[in-house]
Amino acid sequence: MFKHPIYLVPHDFSTVSESATRLALDLAEANDGSTYLLHVSSKASEKIEARKRFNEIVSNMDDADKGRVTTKVIVGDLYEGVGLAGDILKASLIVMGTHGARGMQKFFGSHAVKMISNASSPFLITQGKKKVEKINTIVMPYSFAKESIQIASFASSIAKKFNAKIHLVGYHDSDEWLEHKTQSNMLVIRRHFTDAAVDHEIVNMDVNGSYETELLKYAQSVDADIIAAAYYKEGILPSPNSFIQMMIENEQQIPVLTVNAAELSVINSNYSFMSV
Repeated sequence: MFKHPIYLVPHDFSTVSESATRLALDLAEANDGSTYLLHVSSKASEKIEARKRFNEIVSNMDDADKGRVTTKVIVGDLYEGVGLAGDILKASLIVMGTHGARGMQKFFGSHAVKMISNASSPFLITQGKKKVEKINTIVMPYSFAKESIQIASFASSIAKKFNAKIHLVGYHDSDEWLEHKTQSNMLVIRRHFTDAAVDHEIVNMDVNGSYETELLKYAQSVDADIIAAAYYKEGILPSPNSFIQMMIENEQQIPVLTVNAAELSVINSNYSFMSV
């Protein structure tokens, strides 16, 4: 039996996977949990080599980390494998390193986005630069879309655990109906944070250009430790400049907490999913 909370790390033996592993181990230490490293091979013949590499990684850990980590190699589809593992383990977070989107991935969505869309567990995605063992500031964007607020329970759980402040960042819309929907969503989230006794601040920006760009500037200005943003599709194909993709690829390399909104019900202030 694994010790909860469990932090699942999809591992491809790259430097970004190493960074994600370190982040997951730090979270496991802070929360008396465990870390589960998973490598999904496309061929059965690759399993032995992958196990050897895992043994090398674990052998270089200190005794405390060794006591918190489990490794597993399976054969199958990467996206289905990680999503299924998250469900079976009841992972509190899937902690994943990303190389960003390159070439045609800009059109079809990066591997990270595809992974999110195939899982029901929340993700913490890192580019490997910023550490997350100390979380003081969380920036959470919201809009007129109801799906945009479905990350609130996850964000508030982290905020309470680390005594962090959430900056709830929206924007004024020139369309009266959309502006009303946006403000209604803000009220729902504010009530949730207030009931949960989460320190928070409401920020409504007047955006002349790109909301995404201004949001990332704001996140940088407050030295955000995490950006919490729900993933949801707005059309048949993901936009080449989709919102979550921009968040994941942010130049400040701020880790992104996200979850597939399609897997969640509408926000419920009594919903409890995890210890972080």
